[in-house]
Amino acid sequence: MKKILYLCLCLALLLSGCGGATRPTPASTTESELQEYEEIVVPTQEPEKEYPTFGLSYLPAYGLNPYLCTATANRAIFSLMYEGLFTINEQFRAEPVLCESFRVSDDGRTYRFTLVDAKFSDGSPVTAADVEASIAAAKKSPLYKDRLSHVVYYIPEGDKTLLVQLDTPYENLALVMDIPVVKMGTEEAALPVGTGPYVSRSVKLVRNPYWWQEGFTVLDYEEIQLQICTEANDLRDNFEFGGTNLVYFDPNSPAAVGFRCDYEVWDVPTTVFHYIGFNLYSGYFTNDTLRAAVTYIVDRESLVNRVYGGYALASELPCSPSSDLFDPQLAENYDYAPASFMEALSNSGVLTSEEYQNHAGIFLVCSEDQTRVAAANEICDALKSYGLNLRLSIVDRDSYEDALEDGDFDLYFGETRLTTNFDLSEFFEEKGSLCYGSIDSDSLEDLCEKALENSGSYVELCSQVMKKAPICPVAFKSYSVNVSRGIITNMYPAVDFVFHNYDYARDLADADKTYEPEPESSSEEPTGEEPPSSEPEA
Repeated sequence: MKKILYLCLCLALLLSGCGGATRPTPASTTESELQEYEEIVVPTQEPEKEYPTFGLSYLPAYGLNPYLCTATANRAIFSLMYEGLFTINEQFRAEPVLCESFRVSDDGRTYRFTLVDAKFSDGSPVTAADVEASIAAAKKSPLYKDRLSHVVYYIPEGDKTLLVQLDTPYENLALVMDIPVVKMGTEEAALPVGTGPYVSRSVKLVRNPYWWQEGFTVLDYEEIQLQICTEANDLRDNFEFGGTNLVYFDPNSPAAVGFRCDYEVWDVPTTVFHYIGFNLYSGYFTNDTLRAAVTYIVDRESLVNRVYGGYALASELPCSPSSDLFDPQLAENYDYAPASFMEALSNSGVLTSEEYQNHAGIFLVCSEDQTRVAAANEICDALKSYGLNLRLSIVDRDSYEDALEDGDFDLYFGETRLTTNFDLSEFFEEKGSLCYGSIDSDSLEDLCEKALENSGSYVELCSQVMKKAPICPVAFKSYSVNVSRGIITNMYPAVDFVFHNYDYARDLADADKTYEPEPESSSEEPTGEEPPSSEPEA
């Protein structure tokens, strides 16, 4: 009897270790058997797990240069190695990091950033020249160049002050100045020198002895192992059976894998925007009434739960519901309402119009992303159920991009990564990178500029976008941070900063010295004459 009970206990412990369940007491065990059972089992509770080491997944093929690496898993490592003037938290608010303070000119076009007294991991001080070199690298980076499109020039004023000139008034420049700052001369290296709490040594991270902050409360390890991965299955296997304790990934990526072990999950909001784009040049959706009504047929909450698996935020507006720019009251006007769509469809006259009776509309979607295909399929079916003659065209990436450029669609399901201030200019500028289907608009472009100048104008921009309906918002994707259970408690993953926590966070207002008296030694504001750009010549 003792041996049988002992084997049962071992099996229960194994199962509970995998599934996280507590160990049950067999229902048929008698009082006398319990006495024998307790003699064998010394601990009455499972001991707490100890993690003497910590591991992160690392894909060597993508490297550790923050301006070039697009691998989500590797970008978790960047949170430990690099810092920017600011970081952006999960509410899309800027927090000063390497920026001690800043001032903005009266016209909103000139910023002066003063740096904290920080050192790089090699012991050298961080200077304005390093920030200048980092901005130059970011302006050439596919990851960061769009957010810096309004930066005309940037030049050091001494060791600790950087002047940045813009081509338009810009209220929230801090929201796009979270680019990694690296040591000048290393920005193109495979492993640039950063200022974060850890530094890379072979296939591990070790504490940066020159880190300028007092502590790092999310992780407290002398070394962090980097578990090499070559494919998505390695991410899963290392997390389930190897030395990886945290995985940062996109659950709706075509390459995503499932995890079967016990872990904790943090959702990470992103600016990855899913939307419906329309062709305003030809087809069904040249009809303004019909186009503006499409928002009422999109059951966003249902799509988020069933298609995105919960890893997205439904959004009626072209900015994340996590952002202060999102207006819930305005959003309510454009929520799911089939009756409103049916009424608008009737008023549009599309179904009785001779022009459209024999028109087979094309709903274009890229085949590489099954999440987008599934979402587009449901929206297409909903539109067809009301009598619209649509065909879902699922094509490869090259064909998808060619069709967008040629205007060979009635509507399409799109994805883009917006900046953290949710600038929509690329949709409405005549040669904007997202201006498909002749949706360029001088009035909307002007509203985009006004929203940059004063964020209070963003509500009006959203209102006009929904009224004119060149695009129809669907959702903003969320990423996931999976962590071994019980190992981390005080982490608040941010947009591009997984190990964000509030213990050392500063409010933006603490750094904004715009309305304080200037120090007497400060130089005067620049005149209208612009100095030459610090960008290197091509």
